[in-house]
Order: sequence, then structure tokens, then C-alpha cells
Amino acid sequence: MKPSVLLTRCLLVVAAALQTPLVMAQAAAPLPVESFFRNPSLASPVLSPNGKQIAMAVPTQSGRMGVAVANVETPDKRVGVAQFEDADVRMVQWVNDQRLVFDLVDRNSPLEKQLGTGLYAVNADGTEYEWLIERTGNYRVTGTPAKRPLVWRNQFNRVLDDGSDDVLIVRWVPGMKYYTPVMARLNTKTLAIKNLDTGDAPDRAQRWLLDRKLQARGVTTWDGERTTTFYWRDEGSSDWTKIGSQDMYKPELADIDPVGIDHAGRLYVTAINPESKDGVTALYRYDTKKRQLDGPPVVSIPGFDFEGRLSYDATTQELLGVYYTQDADGVAWFNKAMSDSQAAIDKLLPNTINTISCRRCGSVKDYIVSAHSDIQSPIYFLFNRDTQKLKLVGAARPWLDSRQMAGTQDFLRIKARDGLELPTYITKPKGKGPWPTVVMVHGGPQVRGHQWGFNRTNQFLASRGYAVIETEFRLSKGYGTKLFKAGWKQWGLTMQDDVTDVTRWAIANNIADPKRIAIAGGSYGGYATMMGLVKEPELYKAGINIVGVTDIAMMYTIGWSDFLSADSSWVKYGMPEWIGDRVKDDDQFTRTSPLKRAKEIKQPVLMAYGGDDLRVPLPHGEKMKDALLASGNKDVEFVMYENEGHGFQLEKNNYDFWTRVEKFLARTLQ
Repeated sequence: MKPSVLLTRCLLVVAAALQTPLVMAQAAAPLPVESFFRNPSLASPVLSPNGKQIAMAVPTQSGRMGVAVANVETPDKRVGVAQFEDADVRMVQWVNDQRLVFDLVDRNSPLEKQLGTGLYAVNADGTEYEWLIERTGNYRVTGTPAKRPLVWRNQFNRVLDDGSDDVLIVRWVPGMKYYTPVMARLNTKTLAIKNLDTGDAPDRAQRWLLDRKLQARGVTTWDGERTTTFYWRDEGSSDWTKIGSQDMYKPELADIDPVGIDHAGRLYVTAINPESKDGVTALYRYDTKKRQLDGPPVVSIPGFDFEGRLSYDATTQELLGVYYTQDADGVAWFNKAMSDSQAAIDKLLPNTINTISCRRCGSVKDYIVSAHSDIQSPIYFLFNRDTQKLKLVGAARPWLDSRQMAGTQDFLRIKARDGLELPTYITKPKGKGPWPTVVMVHGGPQVRGHQWGFNRTNQFLASRGYAVIETEFRLSKGYGTKLFKAGWKQWGLTMQDDVTDVTRWAIANNIADPKRIAIAGGSYGGYATMMGLVKEPELYKAGINIVGVTDIAMMYTIGWSDFLSADSSWVKYGMPEWIGDRVKDDDQFTRTSPLKRAKEIKQPVLMAYGGDDLRVPLPHGEKMKDALLASGNKDVEFVMYENEGHGFQLEKNNYDFWTRVEKFLARTLQ
């Protein structure tokens, strides 16, 4: 393995649609809204460890998603092995060459009525079904288990790749004040549990780091306030050594975040790259004896924080490479055979991002390949290493033809008025600009909001002729601490100016029609929508607020969950640090409150909320609606979806909402 891999990738330009047996005739008219917002009909295709079978989630005759298995020689001949009348299979994984585990979701229930995912096991021939972990605190039978499943506080972690019938779980054990995670093996046939040895571990463990032999080697603890501490122990030792502590809400250059351990027992961490002007994180090896980074970065991505995972071979335990996310998904292979296979696949599929999936990568003949692009919803293939050929497994959305997709996506960095670079994704519809435009603001907001790839919302809007502008404003994560820290206490201020600056850039560069621009977004994006209408009444002609915050102060006073609990570290430290202090910043909260400035909003507004939203409770929407109407704004459309939460789960609700969006934009951006 090379000591350092510097990753740079040119902007992907899709020159032609991916040609597969699934493509259909060119459509003469835009696809209906249902085509974009239907649930996928294929999920989680995964290869068995010996490479002979594929398991996946597919529709059953009832329309529910069930588990099916197929041989690699005939991936289209699928045999169902598990299905339920009241739930849909979400994820499938192989325990060994004969046994599977899977979990569930209920596509027919709204978001806030969902049970937990639970965990179930079955053999690849449909025998020896076992219910392993219940889906909720209330005992509810799904199927007819002979043994009572474990309570919901037990959570699936991963499969073990050791040929046994066991999987790894996390057991959240209640204490005096906090739950503590305990790592354990769970036998998927007998339900026997064996806790892993953690020695004399420090108190208040929150996250364990295991080596390839399943020995706990690292543990992160939390003091109950704002400080986390990482401890390490050598192989075979029971003694834990403190490596370092860090403030959860003030990232510093010396902070490290454990990622994984390779076959030689070396620790990998992320840390801020001191040579980066943006303060981005990189992947490093870490010397636990000297308590310092061990050499230059293993993976460094200019302009992007390292976000990814290590890829191992289950047989040899070799570290094969590292998956990462730049503007799009990517991989750095350290293993030549894997690198050669990736090159061969990319040559066969030149217009898509192609992700290889395997467990015994060095010994199997076939790999699962997931291919996607800005115009291609995920499609799955088998790649044979001997023949160097692809075989179609299926598509997540076979009813979508990439040639019918209207929007192609670009990534670039745009300077804000103070010179700060703002990573921005632009989806352009067919034809020449300027186009009517939707400026889409992401939620969070302290998250990475976007990445290059297939986005059904963007494609829907592009199919109706709209350009879509998405920017990573300050306080967004994923692009370095410089961008993130610049957004502290800047709701409605420079964070809002960033969105404005990118919008004005799009006008100046002949992308956005200045007379036909709407602003939209969910959660924080809903807040930015309303605040954008306040601050830029001439720029934005309409706004679409999806489950959005409408008053910052209300976040501190109305909570329908533990979001506002007195001992919440986020409420005590995170919110005052990143958003503002409830008392000291009260004047700022008033100036940046769309609710308190409702009379300034004269543009048409579409607002949609979940009736049971626990993160942004319904009063945010209802009070905003009432204030707008009271101020004389008669063009306010408000919809509340009962039992939905912070987002919409049911297909019918998504169909209804996006149909409303289509009509709203057609009317307001004429």
C-alpha cells in the first residue's frame, strides 16, 4: 500500500445515457410526478460470501418488499424466501453462505407511525426463520417466532464474515442516567448472546472500535456534557490508555476521529489536515505509542473532508482500499487486482459512478456493481473478473429511462461577497438558459447537504423546465472547518447572504431568469426560504417551505420530543454555540425571525408540515400561516399531512405534495 494517495477527480460530464436492456422509448411528454416519487423496486442486492448467490429486496405479489435469492448465473430468476403482510424488507445481508439477516420498514405507514427496523434471519432456501430483535418496546408479533426476540434496545451492527451463524449487535444497557453500548455476538439460529471482552473499560462508553479479530481495541467515552475522550489498548492487553479528548462543539486541529483498524492492527483516524487552507479533514494512520499522526495522509481530498470507510477482504483481512465521497462517490484501491477491476468496469460503464461490492474479493469471480449518475437512478450488475463482462441484475427504478431525464448536474465553487468559497451543485434542464429557477436550501443545517448523483427532486423539477441551484452555505459540513465555523450564530445573516450571493451569480451567468426565481427547502431550508422572502423581496418571486423552522426562539420553547430536555448536551452547549444563546442573542433572534417579520412577506408561499413532526413541531407552520394571512398575504397555500413527521414517508403524500409544487411553480413563475 502506498504511504499517501492524493485524490483528484475531474468533473464528471455525462455525454450519453447508460445503455442497458432497461431503456425505453423516448418520451414525448414529461413523466408524471408518480414516476419520480415511487419507491424503488429493487434494494440491497448483495453477493453471498462464496460469490454463488445474490440476495435482494424485491416486490412480492402483494406489493410489499420481500427477500429474494438468485444464482449468479441467472440473476433474473429470483426465488422468494421471506415476506410479510404488514412490513417491507429494507436491508438484506449474508451471515454466511447459507444464511441471511434482514430488517423491516413499513412503506404503508407515515413517518411518525413507523416501528423500529427489528432484525430477522432465514436460510437462503427459506427454512429456519427466526425473529431476532423486536421492532418496538411493545411486544408485537410479526410471523410466528418460537423464541421471544430480543428487546428493541439491541441493534444490529454488522455481519462477521467468519463462517458462523453469528452477527454482531450493540446492546444498549440502561444505567443510572445513560445507556451504555455493549458489543456482543448474537447467534441467528439459537438467539444465544456472548458479550465481547472489553476488559476494565472506562465509564460512559459511547462507541467501540473493534479489530479484525473482534477484540475491542478502541473506545470513545462521553462526559455527559460536551467532551469526548478516546482510549486505546494493545492487542491482548486489558489496560486502556487515554489518547486524547475533544470538545464536541469546537473542532480543533489536534482532534482525531477513529475510523478503523487494519489487518496489522494499525489505527486509522480522520484529522484536520494542517496543510489545508480550508481546514478539511484527511485519513491518517495513527501511532498509538507516540500519540500522534503517523506520517502524511493516506487519503487526502483537496476541498473536501474525508467521509468514507475502509474496505477489507473477509478472507485475508487485507485492507483493499478506501471508499470516500468527494463531490461524488469514489474509491482509492490499494490492491492492484481491485484497481484493475475498477478500471475495467469504468471502461464498460464510462458515464456512471461505479461502486464495487464484495466480501471475499480476492477469491470470488463476480462482483456486484452499483452504477449511477446525475441522470441514472441506481442500476445493478454482476461483473465477472474472468470474462471482464457485465450481467444485468436489475434497476432500482426500471421505469425511469436515463434518456428521459432532463437535468444534468455540475459542481463548482462560487465566491460569497466576503470571498468565502461556497461549494455549489447546479442542475440544468434541457435547452438554453436562462431558465426559471428553484434555489433549493438544504436542512440540518450543520450537515453536508448535497453530492453529485441522481436526485429525484432535481430531475422532477428539471423535467418541468426549472434549473435547480443547491449551495453549501457556511455552517455546512463536509468542506472544512473554515466553512463550518464561519456559520456559527449566522442563521438569517451571512448564511442567508450565501444563498443570495449564489442566486445572483446564477443570474449573472445566464442560468437563472431574474424574473422567475423561487426559493425552497426543508427544515432549516424551510427557515431559509421564509427568511429569503423577507430579506430579498425583489429576488425571490415565491417560496416553498417544507417542515421549516419559522422562529429561532421557538426552537427553545416548543419541543415534542427530548429535543429540549434539560440534560440535552445539544440544547445546553450545541445550540448556544452554533445557533445562539436564548437570552444573550434574543435581539438577533427577533431580527432573524420570519414569524416576527411576516408582514414583510408579500410573495406567494406554499407550506407543508407533518402533523406529528417531533423535530419541528406543527406550531411553526400554523403560526406562520396565521401571521401571513393576518398581514394581508392572501396567496398562502398550507397543507398538513396527518401522522407524518419531519418529512413524508407515504407515496400518496409525496405525490400530493409535489403535484402541488408543480402547480404552484407554474402559477407563480410564469
